[in-house]
Amino acid sequence: MRNSATLRFLALVAALVLVFGTCGSLTLGAFDKAQSLSSAPLFNLGNLFHFVTHFLQQLVTVITIGHDNAGTPFHNYFLAGVAVTIQFCFISMPLALLIGFVLALMSRSRLRIVRVPARTYVECFRNTPLIVQLLAIYTGLLFLPNWFLSAFTAGIATLVMNYAAYECENIRAGIEALDRGQAEGAAALGLNYWQTLRLITVPQIIAVVLPPVINDLIYMYKDSTILELITISELTVQASDLGRRFPYLFWQFYLVAALIYLVLSLPLGRLARWVEGKLRVGTLAPKRDLTVVAVQVLAGSLAFGWICGVLVQNATGHALGRIAGENIGSLIAAILLTLSLIAIVLVTLGGLVYLIGTPGNLLRRRRHIAARQAENKPAAHIVVVK
Repeated sequence: MRNSATLRFLALVAALVLVFGTCGSLTLGAFDKAQSLSSAPLFNLGNLFHFVTHFLQQLVTVITIGHDNAGTPFHNYFLAGVAVTIQFCFISMPLALLIGFVLALMSRSRLRIVRVPARTYVECFRNTPLIVQLLAIYTGLLFLPNWFLSAFTAGIATLVMNYAAYECENIRAGIEALDRGQAEGAAALGLNYWQTLRLITVPQIIAVVLPPVINDLIYMYKDSTILELITISELTVQASDLGRRFPYLFWQFYLVAALIYLVLSLPLGRLARWVEGKLRVGTLAPKRDLTVVAVQVLAGSLAFGWICGVLVQNATGHALGRIAGENIGSLIAAILLTLSLIAIVLVTLGGLVYLIGTPGNLLRRRRHIAARQAENKPAAHIVVVK
């Protein structure tokens, strides 16, 4: 029995290797045949082997010793693209989380004038394309000064405003997943709203919110490719530019970019699952307040993204001190632009929806009050006269 099970397992592995190996070989062979403009038939085993080996050799060359006509190694372009991608994502995601947290608290407010603008903002940015938001910000605000509206500030503002809507829903779902007895216990201990939020609510929702937040960061890696439309040279743009300059290595450049995205994404997913498991079972218990630790992690992410931007610009030969100062100014301008646009959306769209819904809300409230009064009205006594 044990030998037969082993044989079945080996046969299954061999079948999988054969199927996926054949499909992969055909794919790589087709890529190499197309970019080398060869007329040799693909389904000939000898030709297929030649195509696949040639493609892999060229791939290794691109990763290791390949360079352009000026002698610049290809991997320098990919490193610059990775740094720009990390810069935008690691700056945008912490800001999106902070703004999403505020929007989540607004969404759960009992005051309609606070709740309606937040819900309007979330629905607006979740249900419109990211590319439309980017073009609306970058091309629709050209009247702003150049130091305030640039490709960098528009890209940061777009990613933050879009993902803040998604993080609002993640955080709101995490808060609503907590037992209501937590708030009652905090009130019994004499904690106010902000103390309850910091000491009880936030530490408990981290384990719930962390996996979707990591997933959104991975999505942001891929969504950052739209920044090409406003002249941001992120990873995909670098691969595309190299492919246009060296068409005989077109697919190698894109495969390297895809592998880099995979390398960026897989460790984050593993880390999220590990931290989530440790938090759920209680084995990961920092000595300090988890809320403070979370804020420090967000600040560290923001600083890491800023450093990546400084390193990219320093690679072009500019003075490091001047670049650091310029990047700080651009980061502050991006934050100001983002907060200004969010405030405008909350006031204009949220206020408009609030005003439109006010008459209907007042009518429903009056009907509700009338119904309650009718229920509480004592029944009339009927006197029967004999």
